[in-house]
Amino acid sequence: MSKMKYYAHLIVAAVAVLAVSCSTQRGGSLTLPSGDFTYNLPCRVVNIHTDLPGRALMVVWLHGGVHDQAKHDYFVKNHLDMCAADDSILQYLERHQIKAIALLPICHKASSPTCVTWKECAGEVRHIINDYVSKGLVDPERVYVAGSSDGGDGAWDYAADHGDVFAAAIAMSSEDPRMTSTPVYFFNTASEADCTAAVDALKRQGCNVTYKHCPQYRHGGDAAECTDQLLTHFFSNTLHHRHTLP
Repeated sequence: MSKMKYYAHLIVAAVAVLAVSCSTQRGGSLTLPSGDFTYNLPCRVVNIHTDLPGRALMVVWLHGGVHDQAKHDYFVKNHLDMCAADDSILQYLERHQIKAIALLPICHKASSPTCVTWKECAGEVRHIINDYVSKGLVDPERVYVAGSSDGGDGAWDYAADHGDVFAAAIAMSSEDPRMTSTPVYFFNTASEADCTAAVDALKRQGCNVTYKHCPQYRHGGDAAECTDQLLTHFFSNTLHHRHTLP
């Protein structure tokens, strides 16, 4: 099945604040919820099974390459084409008939002459999440973040700094774990440092993280760890009922 058969896409390609009317957007058998949305950074929205009743969960995907102009330009020109990890997440939600909204923003400061991180875009990302929650479209108990490479570092930042928003996080191809009570499912590859000692030290301090170093993969290859079993566990976290990870 092609992605276009079950994904309804909304591309917002301007950095400036933009109000987008969503009342008539349709894709396949899915209906995009009606309403006006204000985005203050470029993003793509993927709606999955939005014809089902109730509020959707939201998963925010943070891309890598935010400090690299060429990679940033690629993400913009290709409208945030999905890499293997977020594709696996979206296909999981589709197969399991889960009502979901996936938010794929572009790090809007990536064109800055200085290196920036997703941490500097947190206010803008929260603004979009709050927009959906305030309209009753997204369940605030079920907002998640995932990312790879620089996006994996961003997932760590959001888990640590915005535990009041995100129920759980997936961080891949990252090597910068930090203290957080938000459950973090952490993977990295032979291209990154083995963080076993750092993770063990954080866990002794109460950090809620499960970690697997995957030396059989190169950078980005740990997307293969986003299995159905892992994602079922990941999405069973809610903001006020989080798993304590092994």
